[in-house]
Amino acid sequence: MKTKLEKIAEKFRNIEVSESNYSIGGGLDDSKFASRRHEDAKSDESRTTLGRANQLFSKATGMTVDEVSEIIKYAVPNMEWHHAGRLPKFYGGGMKKTYFLNSAEVVKVAENFEDYRSKLDLRKEADKKAIEEKNNRTQRQLDYLKENATQVTRVNSVPEFFHETNREMNGKYGWFCSYYKSYNMPEYYTGWKFDSQEKYDEFNKI
Repeated sequence: MKTKLEKIAEKFRNIEVSESNYSIGGGLDDSKFASRRHEDAKSDESRTTLGRANQLFSKATGMTVDEVSEIIKYAVPNMEWHHAGRLPKFYGGGMKKTYFLNSAEVVKVAENFEDYRSKLDLRKEADKKAIEEKNNRTQRQLDYLKENATQVTRVNSVPEFFHETNREMNGKYGWFCSYYKSYNMPEYYTGWKFDSQEKYDEFNKI
């Protein structure tokens, strides 16, 4: 007996992907607040919205829509999209985006769903470990600084062995971070100074 994922793959494998609708041109549909390309893609048998695909794979796998959506976005990172609907003012207004998968992409997800799921889990685990390692390194550095260096704040010249944590200017409305600024104003430095090259080098090796 075929699995639900195999049935999805079989169904969409028989739908030939139509060509891109770029030639339709931009602009809004005459009767809806949506782009003409959106309305064309919506009526195209070989395209399905991400929302519908989420529901389809959720029913087939028993996973939540959010879990499925993560896997689909991982499997198809550059989905076709078109403008449709309004964004709330809370999000800055403008038009929403609707994402589409073509039939070949649906087949690819269905045939390799568990593989994508496993790879996504591995990537998330690797990302988690990377964040933990970064946090651990940051803490080790801070501990070393507290024990082996002296904190200095807003000095106008950089000490010889110095780990910089901020750079500022004092403007009309107070202090502001001056990284990537080119105002004709003096800069002040905050960070940690070491008494020797040896301690400074040890810190940079952490």
